[in-house]
Amino acid sequence: MVTVEAAIALGGLVLVLAVVLAGIGAAVARIRCVDAAGEGARRASRDDVAGAQALARDLPAGAEVVVTPSGDLVRVLVRVPPLGGALPGFRVSAEAVAAREPVVAAPTGEPDDGPPTSPEADEPVPRPAGAPEELPP
Repeated sequence: MVTVEAAIALGGLVLVLAVVLAGIGAAVARIRCVDAAGEGARRASRDDVAGAQALARDLPAGAEVVVTPSGDLVRVLVRVPPLGGALPGFRVSAEAVAAREPVVAAPTGEPDDGPPTSPEADEPVPRPAGAPEELPP
């Protein structure tokens, strides 16, 4: 008699463990979606839409990344099937919105020569009044 009760209890324990593991898997998928949506929104706000859509390579198979520019905003929606698609029709999603960043001029290609110096090459530019003194090495 004890073996039947133990078998039923063991079956119930396995079922509870499976549900807990599925919940943890869905929570991990949600966190990955939030991270990917945020990173995609940052990339798209800098006009790197291809980079934002390339984030799907780092997500599980079946992931979907949708980038939607609207005015001064960029919306990124990421959808992922949790548990490797074991639950058909169930998808975890996250959306992030970012403001478009202004376009910055391209670098000139000229090297930066360091801090400016005075016309006399041997004398550095004097420090402003109240500036902290440099510590010796």
